[in-house]
Amino acid sequence: MKSVLPDDAILEVNSHINTSIEDLNSYARSFFKIYFKQNPNLASIISVESSEKMDFEGDIMISFDSHTHKTKLIKDDLNLFSPESVKSFTRGPSVTVKSKIKKIDDETITLIGIPDKDVINCSKTQKSAV
Repeated sequence: MKSVLPDDAILEVNSHINTSIEDLNSYARSFFKIYFKQNPNLASIISVESSEKMDFEGDIMISFDSHTHKTKLIKDDLNLFSPESVKSFTRGPSVTVKSKIKKIDDETITLIGIPDKDVINCSKTQKSAV
């Protein structure tokens, strides 16, 4: 996956995921690379190893109880990463993510993220004459 960030920065994410439907768990090793379009040779790269549990409700997969097992700074030419910033690349055990399952064939599925909806409570007020 490649995303364009502000100031012409590029974020590339490469993930290797092993999932066991039988055990209802998943293990991932992801590489996050950030660089600028003008100079792609200067980059900051980290790897994150994590696991999570999963459950199913019809065609919805629910991922939860995510744990980070290992993070590694591979390269930091851009001086971007600190222990606090690395945490932003991981979910915590309290985060639940829902995805819709789309079957491609007997060996392949696609997961489409279902965003959480934020609820903002508002009330209408009237201005009083002074």
